[in-house]
Amino acid sequence: MKLIVFRKGGEAGEVAINPEHVSHVRTASGPFTDIYIGEQRVAVEGSFAQVIARLTGGVEPAAGPPPQVKSWIATR
Repeated sequence: MKLIVFRKGGEAGEVAINPEHVSHVRTASGPFTDIYIGEQRVAVEGSFAQVIARLTGGVEPAAGPPPQVKSWIATR
């Protein structure tokens, strides 16, 4: 079992979440993100991208503007 610890959004303390049980993730107001495990909602601190990166084991995005995306359509 893999648990990831997050700071609770707007509350004191931490919460451990098993990413295999997460049904969906949603942005919330302010610097918080909602993680859903079925119908149970847990608000955690962090941007949507930061939370997704931690849940998937990826690298958290650096602060600053988003990277430029190359067009899939070739220009001639």
